[in-house]
Amino acid sequence: MTRMILRLSIALLTFIFGVTAAILFITHDVPTVTPPAFEGLGAPAAPAASACYPGHAVKTQVMGKLSYFPPGVFSTNEWHDQFRAAWYSKHLEAMKEASFYFPDNSEEESYRFLWLRSFHHPVAVRIWNSGGEQFIAVKEMNGAGGYEPGNLTLNQARKLAGAEWGEFTRLLEQTCYWELPTEGESLGADGARWILEGVKGGRYHIVDRWSPENGIYREACLYALRLSGLRVDSEDIY
Repeated sequence: MTRMILRLSIALLTFIFGVTAAILFITHDVPTVTPPAFEGLGAPAAPAASACYPGHAVKTQVMGKLSYFPPGVFSTNEWHDQFRAAWYSKHLEAMKEASFYFPDNSEEESYRFLWLRSFHHPVAVRIWNSGGEQFIAVKEMNGAGGYEPGNLTLNQARKLAGAEWGEFTRLLEQTCYWELPTEGESLGADGARWILEGVKGGRYHIVDRWSPENGIYREACLYALRLSGLRVDSEDIY
């Protein structure tokens, strides 16, 4: 009798232990495993890489004699090259504009449109992307683009909307800016120089045109002028 009671007690204890273990297992918190998110889901599309970059761009400089333009960039004719470099540099210096060829931060993406009309005020419009934000600045002198720059009469800047920056860079991509040769075929005594510099990823490029009458390059430069808010009469665009 005693042996039977002992067996029943052992069986009862075994049953109670088994039920208790099952309850603990069922009620124990199980860590939730979150599946890895699909990398492209909901993320903004990465900006398309330019099919034209780096094109004819050269490396920016950090040492050497500070200058606005690479030697020989405007012409293989030394006199012609130096004449243009001195002319454009004179206006940029008067505007207190920094060199793009020796930039403070060559990793930024920046563009500068220098508009030198023979008998109208010199203008510079700078557009740049820094830290994920875009900006525009405009300067105007009271001299004449074909002569002396004069004094600074306008100097203002503002932040660009993403769509404005997007449209400007779209026009540059459409004209394949980085592949354009620096010097165009058209030249003239009077008229205007349409000079667009660019620096991106440590590389520098410059395009110089004389009074373009049509084309995407002209549209990109005029769009920069519109973004700047500078008021220009249609008869003064040449």
